[in-house]
Amino acid sequence: MNYTLNKIELICNKKGISKYRLAQDANIPYTTLTNMFKKDTMPTLPTLQKICEGLDITMAQFFTEEESRIDLTEQQRALLLLWDELPKEMQAKAMGYLEGLTEK
Repeated sequence: MNYTLNKIELICNKKGISKYRLAQDANIPYTTLTNMFKKDTMPTLPTLQKICEGLDITMAQFFTEEESRIDLTEQQRALLLLWDELPKEMQAKAMGYLEGLTEK
């Protein structure tokens, strides 16, 4: 399997997202996604952009390794790694909680 498909699968597994759910969130046909994996083909750039949107990440984040976030403290890096693993709904709840903590 090529790098791009491996990375998509890795992120889906980390976030607990099925390929069916990814296709829905990315607004692409499920058959398009499954055919890429069956035939081991690279997605087009527009399709990859939609996949990244479905994964709630940027293209830059997709191609960046986690270890390359060098300007962060260990605590910040750990927090972001946890954040990346949360589904969108849980991210929204966490954001609401953090905003509540900062209100004065």
